[in-house]
Amino acid sequence: MADKRPPPSKPETGGSDKSLFALVIFWVLVLLGFFVGRGFGFDFWGYLMAVRNFFAPFFERNLWWLEIVSAILSVLFLWGTVYIIRKAGYLEIKKEQFLDLWGRGYVSRRRTLKAWQQIQKRLLAADSNNWKLAILESDHILNEILKMSGYLGAKLEDKLELITPAQLSNVEEIKQAHQIRHKIASDPSFPITNEEAREIIAVYKKSFVELNLIRE
Repeated sequence: MADKRPPPSKPETGGSDKSLFALVIFWVLVLLGFFVGRGFGFDFWGYLMAVRNFFAPFFERNLWWLEIVSAILSVLFLWGTVYIIRKAGYLEIKKEQFLDLWGRGYVSRRRTLKAWQQIQKRLLAADSNNWKLAILESDHILNEILKMSGYLGAKLEDKLELITPAQLSNVEEIKQAHQIRHKIASDPSFPITNEEAREIIAVYKKSFVELNLIRE
C-alpha cells in the first residue's frame, strides 16, 4: 500500500507584519488613553496597566524580534550621527577652536600683520612663484581670520557661503579670487602676471580692511 502522508504544511507568513501591526496598535491605544484621560479625568495609569497586561503575551513572544529591530535602529542612528559629524567637519572645527583658545593657533593678529608685509614684498619680486605664494598666503590669512571670528566651516569656501555682502562687501570677488587660488594650488605651472596677482591681492586687502585687520 502506498504510504499516504499529509502534504507538508506551508510555513506561516506575515508574522513580522502582524507583530508590527500589534506594536502600532499598542502605542495608538496608549496615546489615545492619554489624551482622552486628560479630557475626561479617568484613571490613565490604571488604563495604561490594563493595556500593558493585555499586550504582555505579545511582547513575551516577540521580544527577540523587538530586540533585533532596536539593534538595527541603534546602528542606523549611530551611523547617521557619525556621518553628519564627519560631513560637517565638526571635530576638526572644535580642534582648531581649542588650539586658538590656548594661544596656539597658526595665525595670531601680530603674525597676520607680519604675513601681510611679506605678501607685499612678494609682489615686488621678479618671479611669478612669489606672486603665486602671495595669493596662497592671502587666502590662508582670510580663512584663519574668519575662523577666529566664529564662522564655521572646514574650508574657506564653506565660510564664504555664510557671509553676505552686508557683512563683507566684496564677498563675491573673494569667491572668484579663491577659485584662482585653487587653480594655483592644484597646478603650480598655472600662468599669472604680476598685474593679475596685484588685482587678486587687492581683493583680499579690501576684505582685510573691512575686517579691521589692516588700514588703507
